[in-house]
Amino acid sequence: MGILSRFKDIMASNVNAVFNKEDKRNEKTVRKYLDSLKSDLGQVYSETEAIKVEYKRARMAYDDNVAEQEKLDRYIMKASESGDTASARQYEARLESVKEEGVTLKQKYEMVKGDMDNLTAMNDKLRDDIASLESKLSEIKAKEMSASKQDPDRILTEMNDKADYIIDKANAMEELNRSSGQSSYDEVEALAEKYDDMSDE
Repeated sequence: MGILSRFKDIMASNVNAVFNKEDKRNEKTVRKYLDSLKSDLGQVYSETEAIKVEYKRARMAYDDNVAEQEKLDRYIMKASESGDTASARQYEARLESVKEEGVTLKQKYEMVKGDMDNLTAMNDKLRDDIASLESKLSEIKAKEMSASKQDPDRILTEMNDKADYIIDKANAMEELNRSSGQSSYDEVEALAEKYDDMSDE
C-alpha cells in the first residue's frame, strides 16, 4: 500500500515534539527530521499521481453504470406504457444485472476515493509540518548567529577589568619591592600567587 499504510502515523505526528527538549536538538537533528518529512511528501505525490488514473477510471465506470440504470428505467416505463410487457421484462432483467454490477463499482469507487482523500490530507499535513519546521530552523540559526556575536559593551567591560587588574598587580609588585627588607620571600610569593589566581577568574 506504500505511504497510505502510514496514514494514521503521519496524521497523528506532532512536529512540535522535535523541540520539546530544544537544548538537546541541534540543527543537524532538525534537518534530518525535515528531510524525512520531505521524503514522505515525495512519496505522497508519487502515489497520488498513480491513483489519479485509477480514480478517474473508477469514477467513470460508476457514472456510466448509474447512467445505464437511468436509461433502462426509462425503457421499462416506455415499454410498460405502450403495453409491450415482453420488452419491459427484458429491460427489468437487464436492470437487475446492471444494479448488481453497480454495487461492486460503487464500492471500488468509494475505496479509491477514500485513498485519494487520505493522500490529500497527508499532503496538507506534511506541507504544514515542513513549513513549521523550516520556520523553526530559521529561528535556531538566527539564535546561533546572535550567540556567536559578542556584545561590544561586554568586550569593553572585560578590557577595562583586565587593565585594572594589570595596574593593581603592578602597584602591588612595586610595593613589595619597596618593602622587601621587611617581607620574607615566602610572603612575596604568596601575594604573587594571589594575583595570579585572580587573573584566572
